[in-house]
Amino acid sequence: MNRRAKRIIGNISVGAFLAGVLGILAVNHFDPDFLKNDAELTAEANAGTPIVQGPIVPQTLPTARATTPAEIDNARQIALDLGRSEATWDKNCVSWNPSGVAGSPQGWADKVAASWLDSAGAGCPDAMTWPYYYIESFDSNAPGQLRITMEQAAAADPQIFTNTPGDLEFIAEEVLDATHKKFKDLESVHVVVDGHSAASTVEVKDRREAAR
Repeated sequence: MNRRAKRIIGNISVGAFLAGVLGILAVNHFDPDFLKNDAELTAEANAGTPIVQGPIVPQTLPTARATTPAEIDNARQIALDLGRSEATWDKNCVSWNPSGVAGSPQGWADKVAASWLDSAGAGCPDAMTWPYYYIESFDSNAPGQLRITMEQAAAADPQIFTNTPGDLEFIAEEVLDATHKKFKDLESVHVVVDGHSAASTVEVKDRREAAR
């Protein structure tokens, strides 16, 4: 085939290609959906195509100290999303931050609480087992008197019969027995449930008499 024939065939091929493109554009002009994918056909075509996912990175309970309300709320939500209960969400004690001033009633309560937690091998109540993870705070409203406040959820726990004042007594006894020898000024431990009438008080003198 000579050069002139090749040139003619090439021009015809290019012309046919351009004519085809113009034809498609013309059809699409009159039918805008012509070049769009058919959803059903696409779904059928992809039905047998395996979906490749990236590596799943497991989320873990927060470990960084949370000090601001926003940080605490964020850490709490992560723990709840991971399946922790409201009463036990802070297993890593990220929000447990006693801040009582040394020499103040709150500072004294914080020391007694820290001593009890240390004896139990825990950094905070949420890191402990039932029913201690219900403990919300420690404080003192009179010299020598430690008050423990439990979360409202404790009142709904069928295993804690908070309608009887003595039902919380064992918690007061546990804390008092573990701390009163170290803190000679500790006179009593009072346990209450937030928003509930149930309460129990155990005094050191009563425990001493019972031990005789």
